[in-house]
Amino acid sequence: MGSPLIRRVTILVTALLLSACGFQLRSQAIPPELMTMKVVGDTKSDLYRQVTTRLKASGVNLTDKEGIPVLTLGGVSNSSQVASVDALGQDKEYVLGYSTSFTVSMPGQPTQIFPITFNRSFLNKPDAALASSREQEQLGKEMQEQAASLIIRQLSQVKF
Repeated sequence: MGSPLIRRVTILVTALLLSACGFQLRSQAIPPELMTMKVVGDTKSDLYRQVTTRLKASGVNLTDKEGIPVLTLGGVSNSSQVASVDALGQDKEYVLGYSTSFTVSMPGQPTQIFPITFNRSFLNKPDAALASSREQEQLGKEMQEQAASLIIRQLSQVKF
């Protein structure tokens, strides 16, 4: 009989401690002032399509009106650096980089700039060149999807 009471008290104390230290679950909710916005960027890029699709799925109304918040997606930069070589001097490992930035501007408020940078390591397999190039392409797509998710997550944290 004491066991259920102890569990309830433990859960209550844990909840109180977590709320006291400021812990909050991450929310993907877009702030109300950003529920109608304009998105500016390269409309033909995959990042633009992914971000606008995710914004629409979150219930954001995308329009070209004036006087509303503007999300500006910057250009994407990809890089590749040799991280290690084997005994014969052949490239064995690369570090793939993905960087972009976005800004959020609201009339009468300062523009907020958010840089995004990802790095992933990639093992080069010379004996399986086709598989290596596909793996490299897949890593690039994954970094792009992560960037789109990060943009939405950071939008949920924007404060004016």
